[in-house]
Amino acid sequence: MAGSDNELRKEQETVDGLYARLDELRVQTRSRLAQVRRTGPSGSPQNRSERDAFATLYEDRLAQLEAVEERLAFGRLDLTDGGHRYIGRIGLTDEEQTRLLTDWRAPAAQAFYRATAAHPDGVLRRRHVVTQGRTVTGVEDEVLDLDALGDGEVAAKAMAGLSGEGRCWPRWPRVAPVAWATSWPPSRPSRTRSSVPT
Repeated sequence: MAGSDNELRKEQETVDGLYARLDELRVQTRSRLAQVRRTGPSGSPQNRSERDAFATLYEDRLAQLEAVEERLAFGRLDLTDGGHRYIGRIGLTDEEQTRLLTDWRAPAAQAFYRATAAHPDGVLRRRHVVTQGRTVTGVEDEVLDLDALGDGEVAAKAMAGLSGEGRCWPRWPRVAPVAWATSWPPSRPSRTRSSVPT
C-alpha cells in the first residue's frame, strides 16, 4: 500500500495547489468587485452603465468560483508525449497564464471522455481523482495505451495500477452486501453498523 499512499500524497499536493489558486482568484475578484461598488453612482450615464457592467461581471465570476468548491478537479490525463493534464469543473491558469486545470467542457478535455484502448487519442493513462471536500480520498487508473509504455520506470508505474499496487480505490465504509442489493438507485452506503465482521 506504500505505492497507493504515495500516489494519494502526490494528488493531494496538486489538489492543494489548485484550491490555493482558486482561493487567490476569489480574493482578487472580491477586491475588484468592492472597488467597483465603492465608486458609487456618479458621473455620466455612460460611466454608471460601465460601473454596473463591471459589477455584474465580477459578481458572475465570483459566483462561478464559489460554485466549484466541491470536486474542483476530478481527473488527470497522462499523455504519450510525457505531459499530463488535469480535468476539472472550471479552467484555471496561474499568473503567467500556464494552464493548471482544464475545464471539462473544453476541447482539450475531450480525450478524458472519448479515449479508449482501441483509440487512445494520445492518452497513456486516464486517472479518476476522488475527493471529499478538499481531501483526496482515492484514485483509479485506466491504462489505455500499453504499446506506448515501453520499458523502464514509466511502464512499471503504469502496470502497477493493473496489478493493484498503484491503484487506490475510494475509502468507503464497509457495509453488508445486502445493503447494496436492497437500495435502488445505487447510492453511497450509510455509516451504519453492519452484521458483516470487519
